[in-house]
Amino acid sequence: MKKEDKQTRPPDNSPETPPLINPAYSADGLCRSFLEYFKSKQHRVVASAPLLPEDPTLLFTAAGMVPFKSHYIDPQNAPYPRIASVQKCLRAGGKQSDLENVGKTLRHHTFFEMLGNFSFGDYFKKEAIDYGWELSVDVWKLQPERIWISVYLDDDEAWDLWTRRIGVPEARMVRLDKADNFWGPVGDTGVCGPCSEMYFDTGPEQGCGGKDCRPGCDCDRFIEFWNLVFTQFFYTEEGVYDDLPRPGIDTGLGLERLAFILQEVKDNFHTDHFLPIRQAVVRALPDGREPAAARQPVNVAADHVRALTFALAEGILPSNEGRGYILKRLLRRAVTKLHPFGVCRPFMASAVDAVVAVMKNRYPELPGRAGLVKEVVTAEEERFLSTLEQGLDKLQSIIKRSQKKGLEAVAGKDAFLLYDTFGFPIELTEELAEEVGLRVDVDGFTAAMADQKTRGRQQSFHIGGSGKLMEFVELRELKDTKFLGYDSLICEAAVCAFRIAPDPAGKGKKEAVKNRPIVEVVTDRTVFYAESGGQVGDVGLVRFGDREFQVAGAYPDNQRTVHRLEWDGRPEPEKLSRFFSEHPTGEFAVDENCRLATARNHTATHLLHAALRQVLGDHVIQAGSLVDVDRLRFDFHHYQAMRREEIARVEDLVNGVILDDRPVFHEVMAYQDAIDRGAMALFGEKYTDEVRMVSVEGFSRELCGGTHLKRTGQAGLFFLKQESAVAAGVRRIEALTGTGARRYMSGVIDSRNRIADNLKVSADDLERRVSGLVEEVAALRKRLTSKKGAATSEILDQGVRQAENINGIKLVSVEVDAPDVPTLRQYGDRLREKLDFGVGLLCQKRADKPIMLILVTENVIRERAVKANELASKIGESFSLRGGGKPHLSQLGLGTRQDFKKIQKFLKKILGAD
Repeated sequence: MKKEDKQTRPPDNSPETPPLINPAYSADGLCRSFLEYFKSKQHRVVASAPLLPEDPTLLFTAAGMVPFKSHYIDPQNAPYPRIASVQKCLRAGGKQSDLENVGKTLRHHTFFEMLGNFSFGDYFKKEAIDYGWELSVDVWKLQPERIWISVYLDDDEAWDLWTRRIGVPEARMVRLDKADNFWGPVGDTGVCGPCSEMYFDTGPEQGCGGKDCRPGCDCDRFIEFWNLVFTQFFYTEEGVYDDLPRPGIDTGLGLERLAFILQEVKDNFHTDHFLPIRQAVVRALPDGREPAAARQPVNVAADHVRALTFALAEGILPSNEGRGYILKRLLRRAVTKLHPFGVCRPFMASAVDAVVAVMKNRYPELPGRAGLVKEVVTAEEERFLSTLEQGLDKLQSIIKRSQKKGLEAVAGKDAFLLYDTFGFPIELTEELAEEVGLRVDVDGFTAAMADQKTRGRQQSFHIGGSGKLMEFVELRELKDTKFLGYDSLICEAAVCAFRIAPDPAGKGKKEAVKNRPIVEVVTDRTVFYAESGGQVGDVGLVRFGDREFQVAGAYPDNQRTVHRLEWDGRPEPEKLSRFFSEHPTGEFAVDENCRLATARNHTATHLLHAALRQVLGDHVIQAGSLVDVDRLRFDFHHYQAMRREEIARVEDLVNGVILDDRPVFHEVMAYQDAIDRGAMALFGEKYTDEVRMVSVEGFSRELCGGTHLKRTGQAGLFFLKQESAVAAGVRRIEALTGTGARRYMSGVIDSRNRIADNLKVSADDLERRVSGLVEEVAALRKRLTSKKGAATSEILDQGVRQAENINGIKLVSVEVDAPDVPTLRQYGDRLREKLDFGVGLLCQKRADKPIMLILVTENVIRERAVKANELASKIGESFSLRGGGKPHLSQLGLGTRQDFKKIQKFLKKILGAD
């Protein structure tokens, strides 16, 4: 930028007005000029890849080169030798995360846009450096004397290109080590290479004041805006950097940082495409005013809303694991940051509108998805806000207790309580604790979570009543069991190890009386599918000479398969050793009918997954499954209940493929080949180099090791029995196939006919008759509710008339006939409306352990600083009761109705009664 064009950077207390900028330096203008420049340099311009990467081992697309990783290893297969793009990126988890720095610095974000130019074995350092300098100085008019350059320690070639070819003075050149100027690899092995970075000097007023302040310093003076990666090595498993036959170029230029520099605003959050989002967040603050202390929290919230908008628009939904957990953490972090400044209601929907307004030109898909995004964020905000205040109160008490004891850390069990009860991610607890100088015992948190999972998990079928696994008696060495069950249902196998299960099916001693004892055997090969991937293990028979045993199931033990044999008689180690010495091999046979029923349900699960993605969208991803003999259960990411027409459409699609009797193919191939052919892979699953791909012609393609049908027609029939919620953002479908579906539907028809007989109508007239009864019941209920409401209203009026005046505050104590808490809260709202300046106690009648509400009118909160949640806290401590809530309404669970009288007296003292 020329000096004569230079604007005055506004001071920190300047009003939040849109910057007056050259249209060429707007976010849209910069993207346009970047792509036009590289198009003129024979680069193919490609659209941004999704944030949801094809590689299931990655959480998000975190850099511009992610969609092109394979092209560096094999440039000949790259579709174009030169590419340019504007890639949307998200970094909020893992080593590359910028999350902790968001809002603290001028330049860090979770979601950002990366401008990049890429060469796959075409050009190298000279051209990359020429392009970077020419575009920055000649096109965008950055002042060359304010540009600094860093290179890798021993990269003399890059040093010489910058100093001799470009003419950058050595005084503005620095050499940085591997942490700053060497990129990659992603993972343990892969492509990598040295970097050269371009920095812009924002001026000493933004710096740390240190004598050695220069690129590489953590302060905000030197802003790295363009990173040129010279991809020239492949790092091997042996720790060797092999030269790539054809080195490449991977550059990343942060649009937000470039816009900040060229628009000359005070930070990234005040550029033309960020300020409207920030303003929407500020409007959520009381009176729409931003106190100085709220600057960083507002920046954080603006950043996180933008990240959430783009991720949710792609169908990535909040959940408790993987990328969904990252989104939940971002949302809760934003809510928590603004809560101390009086933001106690959902605010993100309006900020989502601002994101869509400023980004829709380059991402035209956003407006059509804004409705879903706003629905999701609002629901998540409401859910978290309902417990946030209680959680913050609990955290404060934990912190005070820790400090009183002189501890340096919040105990892991306390951090887990905040997570489990109040929804605080461990990272959020760490941040809040760090603000008061405490750390969190993360190891203790992890142990507490593991303990809960252990307690909550039902003992698996191969664990005895003592909870301990017995050691196998090894008869011969075996590392892995060969599985033959895809092609056969019977085989001869050698027993290699055995053990006695402590009691049948891993259950208690009472069950042991009813069931036969279990002996578990490991064999060198098997036709029994070992329970995994959601599919149950096979059952069947095994014959050792003239003795026959039921096989109750099979499960994996590392690479070996364990079969559970229902033993005839009392097994003893010595007797078993002799038996397997005399019978070293057995004939193992899978129950054909059970295998077929399981295969019906497994193939139908694949069809269901594909149908859901067709009907609901590509965001539908498996979150868990069960494939059993009798049924299938499928959990998937989706944020709202399916409509009836959607359920019907899914059922029709699956049954249509079954009626088509399409072939089901099973192919073993390289993992990347399967991905390239469009196979679905599940995030978090570990895949080997060779995978098994199961395809239903023209409909479904997934990586799967389970057993399947040969043709879809063998499924017979698919019936979607139930759709329900499992957790936030996760739905569950239970379905039946084949004989199970037919039997269930017959039972439904029989039940319908019996109901029709009881109502003395025909089956065809049943719906009309039931509707009439529902209307009749509703009318009677309305009349009854009206009478109860009138009676309750009179009770509340009487309570107000009999209110005690305590230092000018009316104290009302009333017991009401409320069958449940929602009804009690409705009565509480009515009482608050009737009180002009007061505190109310409202308690349930006729309840063994009644619920009591404390309510405070807004004027009492404002003028006397009396808050319901603080009253609840004092009462809870004095009477050993649990409860909490918000300043205007809190809730306590009482031990007995006698507590209510005691609390009335106690509350009078608190309010200042003589």
